[in-house]
Amino acid sequence: MCPGSKSEATAERGLVDFNVLIVQKVVYNSLSPSYRELFTEIDLKDKSLVGDFQMMYDNDARYIYFHLLE
Repeated sequence: MCPGSKSEATAERGLVDFNVLIVQKVVYNSLSPSYRELFTEIDLKDKSLVGDFQMMYDNDARYIYFHLLE
């Protein structure tokens, strides 16, 4: 799953001010199931992402997980 642009996603929710929490798989896997449900998985190999997306400290990362904090 790949989210739309920041402006589209926030406009749909009526948000002006927000924070985005992004975690890598090792952190995601350490969360309880109820917290995991809050996150959306992004496949870094997804063809809909622009260019070759790499994590700064983990070039082998395949997924990241994000949650929009309202």
